[in-house]
Parts: sequence; C-alpha cells; structure tokens
Amino acid sequence: MGKIERIEVPAADRDRLESLVGDRNTSQKVVWRARIVLLAGEGLRATEVAGRVGTSTLTVRRWRRRYAQAGVDGLLKDATRPPGRKPLTAAVIQRVVDMTLPEKPPRATQWSVRSMAAVTGLSHTSVQRI
Repeated sequence: MGKIERIEVPAADRDRLESLVGDRNTSQKVVWRARIVLLAGEGLRATEVAGRVGTSTLTVRRWRRRYAQAGVDGLLKDATRPPGRKPLTAAVIQRVVDMTLPEKPPRATQWSVRSMAAVTGLSHTSVQRI
C-alpha cells in the first residue's frame, strides 16, 4: 500500500458531508464515513482521525481512498462483495432434477431432501433450494 496523500475536500463536498452528519435520518455508518473524510480534509493524520472517530487507521485509509476515487457518492453505499459460496452450476442442478424424476431411492418410495443430498454429495439446503 502506498502512502495516501492529503485529500482536499471542496466546499460543495464539505457542505454535503456536513449535512449528512447533521441529518438525523442518515445511517450511522454513512455519518461515520463522512466524519472520517471531514477530519481528513482538515489535514489530520490517519492515526488522529482514527482516535477521534474510534476506529482503526486501516479503516480511515480505506474510506479516504474511497472518497478520493468516487467522491461523496462512494461513501453512501458499501462496495459489492463476492458471495460467500459459489453458486451451483447448471449441470449440478440438472443432475439433481434428472435423478428426482425417473429414479427412486433405495428402500424408499420417494426422495427426501436428505437422502438426495447423501447421494449427490450436496448439502441438504442446496438440494432444498433446487
């Protein structure tokens, strides 16, 4: 990570950030981010801003960087993240569906979610979603 240069907050952005901080309907995470940028715009170092806001210097740097890249709008919403688990492929879904229709499980009259999961190697919740 390179050193972050001091950020300049134009008057229009400063007014918008201050209105976000002062508005009681603004979510607290947005208020927190706006305070970070306002304090950084005053020339405070990341460690000083972190102490005043009550967070880590890494978090301060992250939001300073986001503001420098995307402006005030970048502070209003979280960055998208990849899903926690990979989605099931179409081939896996088709295999479960194909097993469900013509085949019957051993020693049973129909598939249960758990018996299908045991045969396919998927979790029972994955089979249930299919």
